[in-house]
Amino acid sequence: MHDATRRPPPARLAAFTLAVVATLLTACANVKTTDAGAIGLDRTQYFEEGAREAIVADAAKSYDKLLQAALKHGALNEDAEATQRIVRIANRLIPHVQNFRPEAQDWAWEVNLITIDVPNATCRAGGKITVYTGLLDQWQPTDDELAAVIGHEIGHALRDHTAEKYSTRKRNSNVTTGVTSLLSIGLAAFTGVNLSKTIGQAGQAGTEAFANLPNSRALEHESDRIGMELMARAGYDPRAAITLWTKVAARSKSGGGEESSFWSTHPSDSERIQDLTQVETKVRALYVAAAAGKAGQ
Repeated sequence: MHDATRRPPPARLAAFTLAVVATLLTACANVKTTDAGAIGLDRTQYFEEGAREAIVADAAKSYDKLLQAALKHGALNEDAEATQRIVRIANRLIPHVQNFRPEAQDWAWEVNLITIDVPNATCRAGGKITVYTGLLDQWQPTDDELAAVIGHEIGHALRDHTAEKYSTRKRNSNVTTGVTSLLSIGLAAFTGVNLSKTIGQAGQAGTEAFANLPNSRALEHESDRIGMELMARAGYDPRAAITLWTKVAARSKSGGGEESSFWSTHPSDSERIQDLTQVETKVRALYVAAAAGKAGQ
């Protein structure tokens, strides 16, 4: 019996699929957020139109809400000595953002300590820095190690990583949706079976594993490197970034934690240490010069 169903030629379907993918990939703009610095930043970044501005506005609002909530519960800057310590370290780092992004010196920088038993710190877009007491209590960082943490978080803000992750995930999702839809249509045309749901689930899982998560880990490495250069320029020993993550890795292992980074947004501790060990050689001279300048004051 003759099958009169019209099926698109494979070559035409493949060409159409590539055209759709190319269109979706160009939906984001190529933007240079920072200069290369001594570490040689050269990675291309993509942002959805308006994403960076929207993230900065949202960051300011969410930061205010966080501070209001902390103040209400008596958790805002209640340890005066620790607060002065993180402000002092941040104030030494911030002037050096000009080496990556000169206009960032004019951001409305804020530094606050919040009493939360979580080892974390953040720097929102626009320069809103938060350190949690759990980081100080659990990691017991030296000033140099704390400079590495705060510098890392500043690196995220300088490169607009939050807006970039949002844009990348949206772009990848659009590409995945477009491609899986075309594959579903093509397979249905050739086989008569609708596998759109199965293909869609597999496509999203593949995008997360092989695009979104590796991208997030790349941003973490990038912030590590920026933070190391900032601390070196500020006269903090960049080797402290390595000792910090060695300390964190030891704590993780003693607690039964695993180091696999395949399904994580962060690189493993060993990957981090290896990368920072290489970067330290690039910024060592900056630290030596900064330390000599301080000694001569």
